[in-house]
Amino acid sequence: MAQYQITNQPAPIDFECNDDIIARTIQNAKNLLMCKMGEVPYDRYRGFNPALFDLPMQQFEERLLPELDRVMLWEPDVEIVGATCDQDENGSIIITATIEIDIEE
Repeated sequence: MAQYQITNQPAPIDFECNDDIIARTIQNAKNLLMCKMGEVPYDRYRGFNPALFDLPMQQFEERLLPELDRVMLWEPDVEIVGATCDQDENGSIIITATIEIDIEE
């Protein structure tokens, strides 16, 4: 199985990846990572819990993997392998997740 990295940094959506199931799955996983819990009407639990951003960095890192596992439940072909977080110069937290995609091509 191949591994890929996604981040919570905004990027344009690639509307041309309809034929590539892997690219579409990566994009779906990135969209789930960027979505905040409560943003999706009628599905308020979908997305990353924004309350975690208020925690000290050590507690944030401890809760990151379980939260990412929960978020990726909406994309069943993706498994979180690892994750890191850093702060940029503006104080924003950048999450980098390593995902594994289990799709037969």
